[in-house]
Amino acid sequence: MAFHKPDKMLNIALEAGISKTKLSLSSILMLGFLGGAFIAFGFLLDVRVIGNLPAEWGSLSNLLGGAVFPVGLMLVVLGGAELITGNMMSVSIALYARKISLRHLLHNWFWVTLANFLGAAFIAYFFGHIVGLTETGPFLDKTVAIAQAKIDDSFFKTLISAVGCNWLVCLAIWLSYGADDVTGKILGIW
Repeated sequence: MAFHKPDKMLNIALEAGISKTKLSLSSILMLGFLGGAFIAFGFLLDVRVIGNLPAEWGSLSNLLGGAVFPVGLMLVVLGGAELITGNMMSVSIALYARKISLRHLLHNWFWVTLANFLGAAFIAYFFGHIVGLTETGPFLDKTVAIAQAKIDDSFFKTLISAVGCNWLVCLAIWLSYGADDVTGKILGIW
């Protein structure tokens, strides 16, 4: 399995950032919707894996959930969807290289964010609520516990956590640029 050096990865990220800003609005909305949906699938997988684990397992359940959650990001990268967290890296690189304007960056970020939200809300409603994947027993309890923990955090803690999360997603996307084959991309993301 070959890999690209960081300078080649930078060029790949730059080209990705440029091409993301050239997508039509309908493509951005469709691919952004899929990006949000795929990440929501990753969360559903996480909840379904850890929901029934005994409390005695402690942080091992978090490790198992963390091991399956990246499936959502794998779907985004391999399926060609748009995700705001990854775009914050690649589109920013294109801006810093002066290959796109600030208007292009803001246009991309706004519409991808909106589409990601709609895709995630769609999966949450139809699969979580209508199908019932997070509506009963331990899966509901785990979903509510995760949401409550986020609500209880201070603004500063939430901000730092969000920055750290985005950093890790960008790192995963960056590492996926280091491979041309599916296996290398999956390993980089995971």
